[in-house]
Order: sequence, then structure tokens, then C-alpha cells
Amino acid sequence: MHPFLKSRIGLALLLPFCVAGCAGQQQQIEAASAIKLTDDGFRPFREYSTGPITSGNAVGIGRKQLVGRVDRKTGAATFALQFEIAYNASNKRRYDSARNARAEPLPFHAVPRKAECDRRSGTCTYDELFVVTIPEADLRAAPAEGYQVKAFAKAGPDALISVPKPLIASLLARIDADRGGAAPAAASTPAPVPAPSATAQRTPRG
Repeated sequence: MHPFLKSRIGLALLLPFCVAGCAGQQQQIEAASAIKLTDDGFRPFREYSTGPITSGNAVGIGRKQLVGRVDRKTGAATFALQFEIAYNASNKRRYDSARNARAEPLPFHAVPRKAECDRRSGTCTYDELFVVTIPEADLRAAPAEGYQVKAFAKAGPDALISVPKPLIASLLARIDADRGGAAPAAASTPAPVPAPSATAQRTPRG
């Protein structure tokens, strides 16, 4: 499992209930803005994470979470979006890359998953999970509507994912406070990719 990945979310179990849209988005955003700190002295970094936000439509349901890691020695931070999407289809979409709103490629890491299929109907429930690294400068410059990432699939609709501004602001504020308000340090060597709804012309939007 990739270093930045949390335990499996199990979105497939929620698929029947979220096809029409998962309720309480604003409430979810408020709850997810409470930042969790994982401070393990045996690791060279402190990890900060927002709570997850789930949303969905007829294309599938997605769950996103923003994660940041701060190096204990340098104060340099690495950020990533975790995103999991579950959907019913006759084939796996195989998301394999991502870009920001300026069409710039972002480091992408997919995690292998197994599908559950109905032999009688030939339809399968797929659950894909991936992590996208986001530059700290991009998050700090995110507009009021949030930060957008589009994940591209080999066979099927692309996924347009929006990270709400409140999550970004809460994560950065907590990290800045713990760093003593010091200016962000640039990582000399990029850390491993740190993952993470759906709507639009066959394009899931989160």
C-alpha cells in the first residue's frame, strides 16, 4: 500500500445509496475541516489529514481526502489528494493519470483493487483508489471555489475532483501554526506521492 494511503474506505457498500447524490455536503465539509494529526516519533514526518467527503451520482460515488506531511527537520511539506471511486460497469475504467486546471500533469499513484461481479447480469462493481500529489503553492493559491484535479481513465469517463477551499484552508492553517508561522520550505527531494465526486457530462465531479 502506498505510504499516503489510509485503510480501504469501502465505497462499493455505499453505491446503492449515493447514486442520487450523498446528502449533507456542507455538513461533511465542516466535519472534514477538523484536522487530524498523526505524530509518530519513529517517522521522519508529521502527518496531517482532513476528514473524508463523499458524494455521488449515476456515474458512481467518490470519496476524497486531503493529506499533508511535514518533514521534522526541514519543515518542508508534501500534499496529496486521496480519491476513491466506486461504480457499476461492464469494464474497469482504469484511471492512470491526473492534471490540474492548467493542464499540467500531477504525480499519480493507483492502487490495485478487485471487482465484484454478478455472473447473471455480467455487471461488476468496481472500486478504484488513487493518490495525486499537489504542489503546496497550488493549494495556497486555490480560488474560493477550491482546487480542481481531473483524473483520466483508459476506458470510461474522466473524474473531475474538487477539493473544497475550507479543507485546504484548515489544513494549511494547522500546518502553518505548528510550523510557527514560518515560511514554507521547499522540499529538496519530492516525497513519495501522498489519496480522495462525481457530476457532469459523464464526468464525475467531486
